[in-house]
Amino acid sequence: MASHLHQMYPKTPLRLALTLPGILHVEKSPSQIDAASFMHSFQVNTLGPMLLMKHLAPFLPTKSTRPFPTLPQSDDNNNSTSLSLPAYSIYATLAARVGSITDNASGGWYSYRASKAAVFQLTKTFDLYLRAQSRDRALAVALHPGTVRTDFTREYWGTREMLEPQDAAERLLDVLIGVSADFEGGRGRCWDWKGVEVCP
Repeated sequence: MASHLHQMYPKTPLRLALTLPGILHVEKSPSQIDAASFMHSFQVNTLGPMLLMKHLAPFLPTKSTRPFPTLPQSDDNNNSTSLSLPAYSIYATLAARVGSITDNASGGWYSYRASKAAVFQLTKTFDLYLRAQSRDRALAVALHPGTVRTDFTREYWGTREMLEPQDAAERLLDVLIGVSADFEGGRGRCWDWKGVEVCP
């Protein structure tokens, strides 16, 4: 993938990256923990995003890269939209509120919680790297989309508030373009679909 991108866009820095992995093996008690399922959770939810960071990091702008224009984007029919992307790159990875140690009040889901907690750490560590390499030209954040009505959440339909996929995507995009690249502006943290920080 990285080689293909380099051939197609040799001098174009990556402006917006979204890595959206997710797999859940349910363990309600320690007796249900299975080593293979546990490793599978980490392969998909943690290792996958980490390897994408490795191979996509060279496409992010450096501190000497010119800022992106902040003009409104156009849709497929060349109609101007109200969305205006910031002048810096954003690298976002899908986290989950259940990955928050602070927020964990119900337990269970051992492998999913652990693999998603690792995403908080990966995001912070990658953002620290970008602060050194890119300064305010690029940042990393994690995102919690809420509970979205997909096959992933099918067994919970009707039991809690749900977002439709399109609505969740639009809300997350609003959150993304609102994160500032300055050191106190939210970079390196996890934000939910309402724009509220999810603490590690």
